[in-house]
Amino acid sequence: MADPNKRFLDTAAGLSAYVWALERGLRFAAATAVVALAASTLFSGADAERFATTAYLAAIVAALALMLRWFVREVHPPQGERGPLFPAILTFVLWLAFFIGAGITLGSQPGAALPTIVAAFGLIAIAALVRGGALLKLCTKLSGGDRLSAVTRFAVAAAITALVAGVLLGSAHSEALAQIAYLSAIVATTAVAASLIAPTHAGSVAQRLYDQTVERGVTPANASIFAQTTEYAVATATAAILLASLLPQPYSERFATAAYLAVFFAILATAGRCILRNVGIEPEMTVRTRAEWFKFAGSAVGLALLGAAFAFSYMAEAIAIVVCLGLVGVAVVKRIRMTTAQ
Repeated sequence: MADPNKRFLDTAAGLSAYVWALERGLRFAAATAVVALAASTLFSGADAERFATTAYLAAIVAALALMLRWFVREVHPPQGERGPLFPAILTFVLWLAFFIGAGITLGSQPGAALPTIVAAFGLIAIAALVRGGALLKLCTKLSGGDRLSAVTRFAVAAAITALVAGVLLGSAHSEALAQIAYLSAIVATTAVAASLIAPTHAGSVAQRLYDQTVERGVTPANASIFAQTTEYAVATATAAILLASLLPQPYSERFATAAYLAVFFAILATAGRCILRNVGIEPEMTVRTRAEWFKFAGSAVGLALLGAAFAFSYMAEAIAIVVCLGLVGVAVVKRIRMTTAQ
């Protein structure tokens, strides 16, 4: 039987985190409304209208947050330790610039006012969950059991989150979120298939080969491969986003999809890099010359073009992902063989 005192403390901590997130949201909403309203007086035409719309939406968020705060007026937020003043001001200004930019981009679109307000309160809810430790508890539960079960749970959670976000945000972002859900479903299906094969003889052989590969693959050379993959993926995503912002609609959508795919590889490579760092393996230091930097930039643009060329169907995108993963895997296996031969 659960301890009622512990349950009361958990509830109080959750309400305290909820109030903290509301007050932070109220503070940012009020500042966004003031700055956006002041900026609307400095511009004219469509720009002034965008800033005015942002101020209007921020005022609505502030009013709703103030109303919700009134219902829990007897609860006081947790008092954290005060750090240095300059980093706190810089962080506040950066978040304020992000909210103003998001308001100008999303709030000025037809029919996007309600999804923008919902997204604002979604951020407040996420902040409350993080502050109260609920997300940490959820991650702990999702990561329980063996690795295949954990991967399956996280992939299913990512797919459900993407689908729900697509419904809430509307058609403007539904296609990209549907692609994320589709990729998550592929990962979950693969993990389930692997968990079914694991108890068999083929699964035990694959597990033994995997353990040997991991044992030989924990080297600085392989850490360098993951680090370089992250660099290329980030540069490719940046190039794709720039091309998407400069080109007309039929092409910009493909480059935006290529940017999503590049971000996906950046996440995977970063995860591999973090796994090696946890066991004390750092990548080999490399210094690029000016010619190598130009080659690196050209490769990023070429990868962005290649990704846009494959961004015409889910099947083509899946093939492109498998091919890129295969190339990274071949590079890792090649380094392992070189290390074993030495």
